[in-house]
Amino acid sequence: MGVEFAGCNSEGKRVMGLVESQGLAWYVFTEPCLLFDVPESWTLEDAATVPAVYCTVFYALVVRGQVKAGESILIHSGSGGVGQAAIAVALSYGCKIYTTVGTQEKRNFLMQKFPKLTQDCFASSRDNSFQRHIMRQTNGLGVDLVLNSLSGELFKASLRCLSKSGRFLEIGKYDVSQNRQIGMNIVHQIYFLFQLLLIFSFLLICLKV
Repeated sequence: MGVEFAGCNSEGKRVMGLVESQGLAWYVFTEPCLLFDVPESWTLEDAATVPAVYCTVFYALVVRGQVKAGESILIHSGSGGVGQAAIAVALSYGCKIYTTVGTQEKRNFLMQKFPKLTQDCFASSRDNSFQRHIMRQTNGLGVDLVLNSLSGELFKASLRCLSKSGRFLEIGKYDVSQNRQIGMNIVHQIYFLFQLLLIFSFLLICLKV
């Protein structure tokens, strides 16, 4: 159980990292390339929340999404762990960010954490009104990337937020597990599906090179 951890190595150095499974334990064994130093200002509890979400975002936006400076991106559930990591990475690329949240409290939290986010960056994750918001903000063009975790009709609404050359990055599993159809009128959009095991394997291969 668990794929990320934080603790001290055999030399007493504080580290965080990834394992394929069974990370919730007193001792873990992993590849040295999947270990990262814990910054002095972080607690081990803080560090244990970082590896999985940031590796997920790196694989999604950088490796598969090929994010470029100045592009626009819709990040669903922005106040969650993956959402916050995605916002941080997208901001580092100078992207125009749109994100969905479920409450005003979550919106206020993100605006405080990421001062570059303004009111027009936000839409609701509770219904498909975010589609109208995105198309209005982009003058009908849509965004370059969507990092999606919504399902059902909101999944389809997210696809419709893409520009003609947009990249759709799916991190949810529900629609896939239900074998849900998306319709031939939107399959021209680029669509990627990835899972944590694939991310882990990619990092293991990449970091060993």
